[in-house]
Amino acid sequence: MARQKRQFCPEADALAEKLGQTILRLRTADKLSLGDLSDMSGVAKSMISQIEKNETNPSLATLSRLSLALGTSVEAMVSNDDGPDALVEKLFIKDIPLLKSEDGLCELRIIGSIDTVQWLQWYDFKAEVGGVLESSAHPDGSIENLSVLTGEITVEVAGQSWCVKSGETIRYKADREHKLTNTGTTPAHATMVNILAQLVRN
Repeated sequence: MARQKRQFCPEADALAEKLGQTILRLRTADKLSLGDLSDMSGVAKSMISQIEKNETNPSLATLSRLSLALGTSVEAMVSNDDGPDALVEKLFIKDIPLLKSEDGLCELRIIGSIDTVQWLQWYDFKAEVGGVLESSAHPDGSIENLSVLTGEITVEVAGQSWCVKSGETIRYKADREHKLTNTGTTPAHATMVNILAQLVRN
C-alpha cells in the first residue's frame, strides 16, 4: 500500500518558521557565525542554515544540542510567547575587558554596561596573596561598594584602613586615592560597584 503524503499543517509550519527565527536571533545576539555554532553544538553548518530558513525539520536531539550551545532550552525556543525579548545582552569571557595591576597580582574585569559607565561602574576583582590595586580619586561624592566573596581584602582610604573578610561588604568614599590589598593567606575574589555621584547629579 502506497504511503500517503503528509498533509500540510499551517500550525506546524508556523512553529518551524518561528523556531528558525529564534535560533537565528539567538545566534546573532551571541555574535556567533554558523561555524561557531556548529563547533559548539556539533550540528553541521548546513543543517543550522536549513533550520534557520525553515527548509528542514530538525530532530529533538538536534534541537537539544543547539539549545545547550545557545544557553536556552528547547521549550523556550518553541514557546509561543511573542512578548518582547527579555535578553538585553550576553557577553562571552573574551568580550569582557580585563585590567591588571602594576604588580600583576590583581585583575579587574569590567562587567558593567558601557551605557552606564559615566555614573555606575561594576567590576569583578581578583587578587593573589599580597596583590595590591591602587586607584586614583573618582569624581567628588563617589561611593565605592566592595563585597568580598572569598578571602580577605584590606581597604585603605586617606590614612584609614579596614579589613573585609569573606561574606562582608564595605562602602567607602572613593573621591580620594584608595588601595585594595589581599592581606589574607589565600587568593581573594570580590565584586566592586562604583557610584559616581557627581555625574548623577549633573
